[in-house]
Amino acid sequence: MKISVMWMTRKRSHELIYSVCSFLHKATDNSNIEYIFVTDPDDDGTVDALEKIVPMAHANHAELTHITATEHYGYANLEQYQNAAAKVFSGECLICIADDNICIQQGWDDIIRKELLKRQGSPAWIAITPLNEVWKGYATIIGINREWYKKTNRFSGTRATDIYLPDLGKAANIEPIVPNIEILHLQRGRTTMEYQKDGLSHTIHCLPAEEDFGGPKGKNPIMPTFFHKDHEGDPMIGTDYETGKKIFKEDLDNLLGNM
Repeated sequence: MKISVMWMTRKRSHELIYSVCSFLHKATDNSNIEYIFVTDPDDDGTVDALEKIVPMAHANHAELTHITATEHYGYANLEQYQNAAAKVFSGECLICIADDNICIQQGWDDIIRKELLKRQGSPAWIAITPLNEVWKGYATIIGINREWYKKTNRFSGTRATDIYLPDLGKAANIEPIVPNIEILHLQRGRTTMEYQKDGLSHTIHCLPAEEDFGGPKGKNPIMPTFFHKDHEGDPMIGTDYETGKKIFKEDLDNLLGNM
């Protein structure tokens, strides 16, 4: 069974290559994994880095697929990169990996294949929680299977995919596929984080937030363009809730067969 994983990244070639190689080297069968990368039109540095490791990836029987976005969508519209990858993926699933995710699980791909087999023929979303983010109470690495995409024809309707897909799954009464894979998230904007493994506590160093970093730990957080429900507390200024709710309803109707 072929599976697809994708990275959306911008001018972080060193982090990207390290992240990709952590998955590539821990995989059991790279010949049945589709590695997809979506970059901005002006990101020549990342493209150059990917091109340089193509022959090295071939040594592990891995094929790299590069997509150039039609424009620079930015942090507010990350779903546009995910949806671009969804248009071309050929695996039984598509999982979105961040360039600060590091895989430490040997045979992670076989674990995903085993779980996918249990849900073949019916739509499902995928939830993976990094070891150092269990405390959050929700998965931060998200994906969909082929049947889900056949019904919705998109990956996500908002930048906040780790909220959107679980909410959509809950509304449609669709339980997630939960592969037990050990991944670390070197979350930007933090100094260190801890996680438990084999009964021991480990500390990892995270990545600094760049000046233009728009995440929640950034100096100038960037709000999503669309969001599918009213934000708790203060509304996110500049976010289009009306369109976000329409997109969510369209996906839900498609999943339930109401359209």
